[in-house]
Amino acid sequence: MKLFKRNKRKKETVEEISERIIKLTNGGDYGIFPPPLNAQVALNELCRYILGEDFYIVNPLTNEQANTEIVVAIENKLKNLL
Repeated sequence: MKLFKRNKRKKETVEEISERIIKLTNGGDYGIFPPPLNAQVALNELCRYILGEDFYIVNPLTNEQANTEIVVAIENKLKNLL
C-alpha cells in the first residue's frame, strides 16, 4: 500500500507548521485550546513528515498492522538521529 508521493520539503516557519496541522483537524472553535486531531491522521502526518512522502508499506496489511510498521520505522530513524 503506497501512502505518499515524494516532494522536497521546504523550510516551514512555526506558524506555517501550525496552520498545516490545524487544517488536518475537524476545525471548530475550541477557544484557547487546539481543535482535536484524529489519531490515525496524526500518525499518518508523522509518517509523512519523518519518513518522507515516498515511504510505503509493501505488504497489504490492515491499518493497525501498517501503523506498527510506521512506528517501528519512525523509531529506527529517530534512534539513529539522537
